[in-house]
Amino acid sequence: MEKYELCTKELYKILSTKGVTNLYHANTVVTSLTFIKNNALLSRSYVEKTGQNQTMQKSDAEDKKYNVWDDVFVDALDLHYKYKRPNKYGPILFVLKLELLLSAKFPIVYITKKNPWYWRDFHTMDDKYYSNLDDVKKDYLTNKLDSQIMFTFKSPNKEVRLSDYLQFIGVDKPNIFVNLKLGGNKNVGDYAFEKIKNEMDLYGLGHIPIKHRHPQNSTEICNCNFNYTILYNANYKEFEKRFK
Repeated sequence: MEKYELCTKELYKILSTKGVTNLYHANTVVTSLTFIKNNALLSRSYVEKTGQNQTMQKSDAEDKKYNVWDDVFVDALDLHYKYKRPNKYGPILFVLKLELLLSAKFPIVYITKKNPWYWRDFHTMDDKYYSNLDDVKKDYLTNKLDSQIMFTFKSPNKEVRLSDYLQFIGVDKPNIFVNLKLGGNKNVGDYAFEKIKNEMDLYGLGHIPIKHRHPQNSTEICNCNFNYTILYNANYKEFEKRFK
């Protein structure tokens, strides 16, 4: 893998030049609560080994097979905003400071050419990863590969600390109401927001802002409410998995 170890500080320069200001990681409510409890973004391997809660993902088997189970992945653009639809990994968005790439704790980053979800046995390592930053600079934010190019830190344990790098958390708020165990109902986005806020307060992160994805009276055009409504009606288990 040494061939694919790329310099984070040089990547910072490239992304800054392209106007990138943040890194992004989306996940489900359950997994996000585990991150907050640990004050860190965590690999799925770490969460599994420590017996903590996380939501199963469709890519779990492939992630183990292709040796990315112990990785933490981030994007350099907000895929929900770019594609005007929900992020398939979950409604909770951790918005991180780009300066994470300047930390001495992360001198090396790996950059995928394809989302590992789409890796197959016939793909070579050169098919999967970039081996130089010139190609990243040429390809990234050209609209061709943006959703496939991901930035990954291998075996980071608890070093991607929220208290150091988290700028704010975004929460999706579709116009969908769910029934509460104690009676009544609540907007599913408000329900998720409260769970995230309570956990942030409990673990000393309450000073970090939490924002609804589409605030009231927002003029931003997005298809997420439509897509969430279809998901709710056609595959409630998947919808529940993301917001539970």
